[in-house]
Amino acid sequence: MDENENWTNRRIVSINRPAYTQKEFDSNFGNKSEGDAKNGSKIRQILGKLSPINLLGTFTILSFISEYNFKKNLITDVLSGLTVGVMHIPSSLAYGALTSLNPVHGLYTSFFAGITYIFFGTSKHLSVGTFAVTSLIVYSTITRLEAEYPELAFPNSFENSTSTEGPSMEFKIKIATGLAFWCGVIQVIFSLLKFGSISKFLSQPLLRGFTTAAAFHVFSSQMKHIFGIYYVNRKRRKFFKLVFLYLRLFQNIEQINWAAFIFSIVCIVFLYLTRTQINERFKTQLKNIPLPIELFVIIVGTVVSNLAELNKNYGMTVVGSIPKGFPEPQLPEFNLLMDMILDAIILSVIAYATSLSVSDLFARKHKYKIDSNKEFFALGVSNIANSFFQSFVSCGSLSRTVVADSSGGKTQLVTIIASSVVLTVMLWIGPFLEQLPKACLGAIIVAALLNLLLQVRDLPYYWRLDKLDFITWIVTFVSTIILDVDFGLCIGFLTVLFLNTYRSQNLQVKIQGRVKDFELYRPVDKYLASEQESIRVVYPNQSIYFVTSDIFKQQLNFSCPSKSNMITDLSLIENCKINYGCGAGPEKSDLEIKIDETENDTLDSSKKFETIIIDFSDVQFVDEAGCKCLKEIIRDYESDNIQILFACCNDNVIDYFRRMKMELDDRIFLTVQDAVSSKLC
Repeated sequence: MDENENWTNRRIVSINRPAYTQKEFDSNFGNKSEGDAKNGSKIRQILGKLSPINLLGTFTILSFISEYNFKKNLITDVLSGLTVGVMHIPSSLAYGALTSLNPVHGLYTSFFAGITYIFFGTSKHLSVGTFAVTSLIVYSTITRLEAEYPELAFPNSFENSTSTEGPSMEFKIKIATGLAFWCGVIQVIFSLLKFGSISKFLSQPLLRGFTTAAAFHVFSSQMKHIFGIYYVNRKRRKFFKLVFLYLRLFQNIEQINWAAFIFSIVCIVFLYLTRTQINERFKTQLKNIPLPIELFVIIVGTVVSNLAELNKNYGMTVVGSIPKGFPEPQLPEFNLLMDMILDAIILSVIAYATSLSVSDLFARKHKYKIDSNKEFFALGVSNIANSFFQSFVSCGSLSRTVVADSSGGKTQLVTIIASSVVLTVMLWIGPFLEQLPKACLGAIIVAALLNLLLQVRDLPYYWRLDKLDFITWIVTFVSTIILDVDFGLCIGFLTVLFLNTYRSQNLQVKIQGRVKDFELYRPVDKYLASEQESIRVVYPNQSIYFVTSDIFKQQLNFSCPSKSNMITDLSLIENCKINYGCGAGPEKSDLEIKIDETENDTLDSSKKFETIIIDFSDVQFVDEAGCKCLKEIIRDYESDNIQILFACCNDNVIDYFRRMKMELDDRIFLTVQDAVSSKLC
């Protein structure tokens, strides 16, 4: 009674139509002009991309200028740009120093990357400039090539093995600019090849495990500034790099500069307390705009260093000479391509994946669309431009983008204003920062890494959520710590591929039945569904290709047993009888008894169906191995007079069947109900 009442309150779906094979349906209702359209589509696409309108569309700044609302956005964009520009200064100097270049190169990177990005980028909020992880990889590449080419890195002391002179800054700049150039070229090529979805292959556990380990590398690289212990290390170690770094540090611990150590600790504590006790606690009162405490630390640190003459009286290392004005344009280094190609590929993908995740976050928030391939192109052009102006690889920053959004920024004008602030420092203010202690920059970097280091708290979450994601996090983290950032990311990526392949092997074939007298078919072990008397409907839950084809065949044989399925098992008995005398006596062996029982059950159950319908709803693709597997299945079952039909195949699967000359058009039906109805007629 209750069920009937529920039925009266629902809309009734009534379907009355012929049963169609996919071929019949396409013939009656398919788009006749589709074939002709496909033939010329590629040519039209290529010619369309070369049209003046599309070429102008590459410059997204044109649409920004034409659509800009001065009355609504100008004031908020200017204020937001000033705020972001103030944030750029300390982070650019700190991450410039992290690469082992002069800190001013961080300012160059932030200025040229930001200005170039707005011409081609599709994000209205992304702040492009320096970033901790990319700066670390640049530093890692520089130190590696210094060890591989000592005659270039130490030109004045190569003949004198006892010299303590540091590496040539000119060689470091060549490496950094060359890396930026090739990274940009790779990003542009990837954008033209429509590889915008490549970031999807970098799972969250991989990225978070990698960035946590990379943050620990960055933290460790700043210990020389925190403790004030400097030494020339020309030996490059590929494995256990951090272990030897701390070993060398403690071997020289008697050289600690207590003034630098105390200065660093005071700065770190101040930055941490201000960030947690003021910026976080009073976020609402501050309208989500954090106090520029890093800039305050730089100003105070420079003033104290000048007044107390920290470099002269206490031996604290300072930034030193900071060139004023624009950097002199120069060609990047082209000759070291093969030595840095792996680093360039890793950097291009990491910078893109990081930038795209930030862009996508704010695009969703403000309900506008970004083009992933144009983002790839914009970052690539930015890095190519950087390489001609003594800059290193740039990347989008989450922290600066959050500030841009929180302070009311709506358009790319924010980036223009922020770049103008950086330009002001480059042209006039830079020389005033020459007495800034490097311990101060080290403290800023260490304090900024706290959130990344605390990502170790992900482990309990991933353990509860998915053990395979937990393994990905651990393997990526450990390999990055033990080896280096480039090896760690590669191993993490291979781990993801391996575990995804392992997941795909968990293919299952479920038996489906019809729900009441509906056209719906669902698994019989989960729903109140019944099978047709002579028909068995099954569906695999994954694609059928070289990894899963054998598993699919075994699962299908288990779900749909037939006489031919027993040939392999019976041959085992015959082989056992011939070679080992199994069953020679009056009593049968345990194996023979077991197989006899299975054979009887199989033959009995095989009488229950004459047709097997395979529901391909979850099969996204097949390959050559999958097609060969299906051919074997059709041959084996039809030898027992059991027909194989297919339903719900997508266009990619059908096209592949035709390319493989499977001749299955008369076996492929539009839906499961069409296939069932064709056998019941």
